[in-house]
Amino acid sequence: MKINTIILLAGLLLILVSIFLSYKKAQKKQNSETLDPNKIIAGPIVHDELSEEQIEKITKIQSVFSDIYPISLEDTITNFKRDRNPDNEIMVWENMMYAYETFISKNPEIDVEKKSEVFKLILTRSMMDESKVRSQTEFKILNENEVNEILASYILESKPVIIEKHS
Repeated sequence: MKINTIILLAGLLLILVSIFLSYKKAQKKQNSETLDPNKIIAGPIVHDELSEEQIEKITKIQSVFSDIYPISLEDTITNFKRDRNPDNEIMVWENMMYAYETFISKNPEIDVEKKSEVFKLILTRSMMDESKVRSQTEFKILNENEVNEILASYILESKPVIIEKHS
């Protein structure tokens, strides 16, 4: 009888701990906030050097997005040097590039405004799941079929941007 009581109490304790941890996880998600990107200060450079392979990939990424995301190659490389794991970030941008190029190649006469909206959609998708993108992004140029096509080309899980607050 005592063993059954101990097992029952242990089971109840396990359930309570699970509920508590789920609550804490949900509470943490609710504490996320949207920030003005103009108020974000770039973090320090974490990697003094990047490999030749990384530089080649970054060069291609910068080239593909240069007409809609006008940032120099030097600044782009510096930004990747700030990432704790540049390979993961390169992978995200390569997937963004794939989705972008897939859509653009089917629409070679697309203008810069539409390209910018495609980029904005893909960039947003890289940071949040598809349902949030659909509910929080206003599309002025892209129609629903185009949005569906673009989102279908982005295959990675979203990775929210983590911002560290310093007083």
